[in-house]
Amino acid sequence: MSLPAPAEPVGDGRYRCDVVIVGAGAAGLYAVTSLPDGLDVIVVDKGSAGLQGSSPWAQGGVAVALGPDDSPALHAADTLRAGDGLCDPLAVNILTTEAPGDLANVLAMGAAFDRQEGKDGSMDLADLHLAREGGMSVARSVHTADATGAELVRVLRAAASPKVTRLAGTATALATDAVGAVAGLVVLAGEEGPVLVEAKAVLLATGGCGGLFAATTNPANATADGMAIAHLAGAAVRDTEFVQFHPTGLAVEGSWRFLLTEALRGAGATLHATDGTRFMPALHPDAELAPRHVVAKAILDQEDGMAWLDATSIPQDVLDHEFPTVLEGASRVGFDLAGSRVPVTPAAHYMVGGVRTDVDGRTSLPGLYAAGEVASTGLHGANRKASNSLAEAMVYGRRAAHAMVRDLPDGHREATDVPLPTADGPDAATAEVLADRIRQTMWRGAGPARTAESLAATAEELEVLAKEVGDAPATAPAAELALGLHAAGLIVAGARLREESRGGHYRLDHPDADPAWAARHIEHIRL
Repeated sequence: MSLPAPAEPVGDGRYRCDVVIVGAGAAGLYAVTSLPDGLDVIVVDKGSAGLQGSSPWAQGGVAVALGPDDSPALHAADTLRAGDGLCDPLAVNILTTEAPGDLANVLAMGAAFDRQEGKDGSMDLADLHLAREGGMSVARSVHTADATGAELVRVLRAAASPKVTRLAGTATALATDAVGAVAGLVVLAGEEGPVLVEAKAVLLATGGCGGLFAATTNPANATADGMAIAHLAGAAVRDTEFVQFHPTGLAVEGSWRFLLTEALRGAGATLHATDGTRFMPALHPDAELAPRHVVAKAILDQEDGMAWLDATSIPQDVLDHEFPTVLEGASRVGFDLAGSRVPVTPAAHYMVGGVRTDVDGRTSLPGLYAAGEVASTGLHGANRKASNSLAEAMVYGRRAAHAMVRDLPDGHREATDVPLPTADGPDAATAEVLADRIRQTMWRGAGPARTAESLAATAEELEVLAKEVGDAPATAPAAELALGLHAAGLIVAGARLREESRGGHYRLDHPDADPAWAARHIEHIRL
């Protein structure tokens, strides 16, 4: 598959298009495929060799109610339960009722999802193989072994590439007109330096925040840039305290944790304390398939905040067929998943909060839209249910694309406020040292278990780091640092305000859910 053609400047460090999409994961790419032919579309992505994103790393699947014992209503009920009182029922209903249509669409594009035995080649949705993951009452996860995200992105890249031009670079700010409507995007585009992309509509599909934590399943550059960019321009962001920590990251050295998909537990893998005791059945009726925040907290309560995942009861042929990615990845770092228990710890996995949108991706700023992990539609509430993210990327990526087309003005808005970089900032080596300090600071004080004291200390350290990074740096590593620091500050601010434990937000000093906080959201708006 050939890459999209590079975008061509119109002069004076400017590019011009109808729509600019920031991010090349599943949400951004599916949005592209949902736009009509004839629009001039630029995709901005950080990747150095093709469209990139966290989506290809998604192992689990796409949650869609297809089985004979399933329904959109049951899918919705599971989602609401995992969301712990903060889901928007409308957003949930839209996902659960519309996901089958989008799944059929990507199947028609050529997605090679696993079928039931003897149903190879069938295009009937009822013939797809379904796996069960955490928080699911029944098997609901459509998958391609344990590499579903990679397969979905492969298909979407092929479909999207002919419709776009590509600008490799780091988005640093939104450009606005005299009344605050979004008129374009500032991008640090490699050797070109800062450029302005003038656009009638901007879609943020920038992914999450895992790269801000010392233990994460995400790429290092998943630093919540999109949320920071939106907030700095005046857009409302919501529920920033809710970061999902996946329970079963393989406990290895370094920041990155190899993800051991929840589908392993759906296939029979169990969790054990160091002494061999299986602890989840006593804590939740769904045992190892309890919602992720329940399992993550249970693991944190074990000795050294670690547990042991035992997949040895899963037949070898099932492991080989359904979990080749996991087997190979574990083996690469010295673990035999089929033959012995392996150590697991929680790791930052998914940003539940984000830029507040309606169910069509519209933010609080005219001309700005958001879809996928960067957006807060109300779908996930306080905690994302397993495999809803890829479904969300499709359903809400499509809805945002359609809304942009409906709202598209006849001409470009005049960009009167263009926040260009003003300083060099730290060099690449210093930036990496500072990035590690951010990750360690956030893990210690704003990770899976938080207190008022730890959050206050984190806020202070983030302020110190911000002074070392400086304002509006003109290199990509430094700009990413500055935006990540702003996003980290939003996460900490929300966590300090919510004095309870709910969903993915766990306060050691407020360990129970407070009924007064039920259905209450925290919004941050830059004045």
